[in-house]
Amino acid sequence: MQDETRERALEQDFALFQRLKQDPAVVGELYDRFAGKLYSFLLKRCGHKETAEDLVSHTFMRLLESLPTLEWKNAPLSAWLYQVASNALIDHYRKASTRRDTDLDTDEWDPPGEDDPAWNVELNIESESLRLALQRLSPRDQQVLDLRFFAGLETSEVADQLGITANHAAVLVYRALGRLRQILELNEKI
Repeated sequence: MQDETRERALEQDFALFQRLKQDPAVVGELYDRFAGKLYSFLLKRCGHKETAEDLVSHTFMRLLESLPTLEWKNAPLSAWLYQVASNALIDHYRKASTRRDTDLDTDEWDPPGEDDPAWNVELNIESESLRLALQRLSPRDQQVLDLRFFAGLETSEVADQLGITANHAAVLVYRALGRLRQILELNEKI
């Protein structure tokens, strides 16, 4: 049943791809469908609202620029978009020679208990601990967790992005979470 659903989604993506090749204005449909998810994915990774917005724009500009040579690879269009977004972020860091900004963007989320200093200190400690633990994971584990939890993709969508089965994706997520938990537990003991 899951294979049939994936196959149908792939057929819909192929039809959308064909329309996109004939009419570049179809990129608007893709933008409506994926811009929010790409923004969340990039914001989590860079921590800077304007940078994430710029990178989402860059991703769709790259799609338009690549249209003449873009070929169907029998994979979801979202896989291509996430790959371009990831590469754009890497290029951004290479050009800027900076590291990720870990400040919480208060424009995006206003935490409850803002007037409680103890809560704020605890939140900052936990955020920093999680960020450092995530950095200690392998790039593959980071990618899997980014797609699953920060891009908000379902396990089957993660599988599509990585070109693997949904079962394999679920195992990768489970194992990455286990390794993250181990790192966090070791950090607590120190």
